[in-house]
Amino acid sequence: MDFYRALSEHYDEIFPLKAPQKKFLHDYLEQEKLTSILDIGCGTGTFALEMCRTGVRVLGVDLSDEMIEISKKKGEELGSCCSFATADMRDLSDIPGEFGGIVCLGNTLAHVSGETELNQVLAQFGQKGTHLLLQTVNYDRILANQVRELPTIKTSHLAFYRFYNYRSDGKLDFSMKIEFPDTSQAISGVNILFPVTSIHLKKALQETGWEVSGLWGNFEKAPWTENSPATIVAARRITR
Repeated sequence: MDFYRALSEHYDEIFPLKAPQKKFLHDYLEQEKLTSILDIGCGTGTFALEMCRTGVRVLGVDLSDEMIEISKKKGEELGSCCSFATADMRDLSDIPGEFGGIVCLGNTLAHVSGETELNQVLAQFGQKGTHLLLQTVNYDRILANQVRELPTIKTSHLAFYRFYNYRSDGKLDFSMKIEFPDTSQAISGVNILFPVTSIHLKKALQETGWEVSGLWGNFEKAPWTENSPATIVAARRITR
């Protein structure tokens, strides 16, 4: 079985929606008074469907056809009006209209090839929305501590392992493995990631017309530090 197909099938088991994430999103939508959201890198639609429950119009997009199919099925089962489509964050030209907010969570942004593409992606986000919410792994912590392995996620059906290998070009090989103890089956895959540090992100946001309005280290809204587990940034498009 292809790794990413296997990952999509077990994604909700590995990454279930947690209460702090739910509250964070609800508070954010209410605070910014947003009525429409473009959720980029929506995965299996968990965040998109939750935001849609608040009455917000949501379009979730992801590069994975398998993820989008699962998202659509979940939406149908819930009777949700949330929409989903396959799209690459590097090219949003086929997505019509503008949205109040752009949401890009779950470390999606680290899949850019480098600083130039990071700027291009954030500039495109600015063409699609006036508010922006980003979340990545805190790469300041990862790089400073030369972290090579993230905590294993174990459920009753599987174990999910994640490893970093440091490349000579400054990027990371991000290796993932799913083990299924019941069948002794294992499947793995590798992504190349650009470790988006806080300096990279703040510089790119400034250069592409965004003003940072919030910075947190987790979904409980703890202040961001170099040792935070995550980097969560809210920004507003600068009007000239």
